[in-house]
Amino acid sequence: MSQLQQLPLQRLQVRERSDNRLAEHFQRDEALLLSEIFRRNGREDLVQTATPPGYSYVREDARPSVPVDASGPVMQIAAHPGDGPDFFYATYLKMAARTKYRSDYHEVLLTDGEGGVAGWSPERTRQIRVEEARAGAELVGNTLHFLGYPDGSLSSLAASARTRLITTLAAMIGDIQPCLLVVHPPKNDHPDHAYSFLLTLAALELNAQAGRRVPTLLIHDVEFGLQQKSLWTSPALDPLTERYPLHSPDSLVDISSTHQTAQRALHEHKTQMYDPALGQPKLYADLIDTLARVRGLQFLAEGAPETTRGQGFSHIVIPGVTSEQNVLPLRLPAGSFYERVHNDRQEGIFYDRENVFPALWDSL
Repeated sequence: MSQLQQLPLQRLQVRERSDNRLAEHFQRDEALLLSEIFRRNGREDLVQTATPPGYSYVREDARPSVPVDASGPVMQIAAHPGDGPDFFYATYLKMAARTKYRSDYHEVLLTDGEGGVAGWSPERTRQIRVEEARAGAELVGNTLHFLGYPDGSLSSLAASARTRLITTLAAMIGDIQPCLLVVHPPKNDHPDHAYSFLLTLAALELNAQAGRRVPTLLIHDVEFGLQQKSLWTSPALDPLTERYPLHSPDSLVDISSTHQTAQRALHEHKTQMYDPALGQPKLYADLIDTLARVRGLQFLAEGAPETTRGQGFSHIVIPGVTSEQNVLPLRLPAGSFYERVHNDRQEGIFYDRENVFPALWDSL
């Protein structure tokens, strides 16, 4: 082979070595970020990659096999002020960038977070946290709805209060008619978060029984990405819960272009970023960004910048109660949505009363 003929092969080998070095660099970054999350949460540093073996995230451009109505408002039901910027604001802002759809966003806050500042009275904390929520929402352009239930008590509401809350949520879902509804995952990391999901599910059942529009239901990422046991389904339904120490969302959204705005909204919640009693930053203040960096590395595409950020979601399908169609990729700009795949097949779980904990469902 002549020297001239060898040139393309040499260039290919140089490119492959460069790509390998870059991949190793990103792998080291991911391992360091995960180590920090484990250490700060008092957990053993067990793995160096957030994606379980045999899985990957691939870009999925929306091509529905049947006509899908993706129009309509977006709704989030959250336990506390600050949960929106933690888990969803950046994705909503990405959705709003696609101007084909009008992106009205309603954020329903079940409590005022009045128990969130040690050493302060509930009245003082409530006033400040409501002001913080409004300041954060102003940066995003969403509508806030405060329901005012007791902070820390969503898992232990009296039967009458629980029924009233479920009925109120069902009426709001019916009035707003969201195409997409986002809620906390039913994990045991925070009782208020888990029961927000269960209460929302009961409200969605009432909404469906009334013959109203059934929305796409998404659960956002778990806190700090750490695996937690579900209060709703058995481990057999999601074996990764038992096998892997990090939560693996069904999908990831590229929020690189909107993450900083969402971070600014989050930092409007000053009492949650900085502990006024201790005079120091709170433990998790920077871990939201750390998790976004990890999620970005999970779908990092060739040629992408190191500053990629991601946010995770899983689609919950309950036939007759929630939509079987995931409208999230339809509402996002092209190239923003990445789906978890295994062995070249897409995954999806349909939930019903046969494969969840029926006692919990029926108790609501």
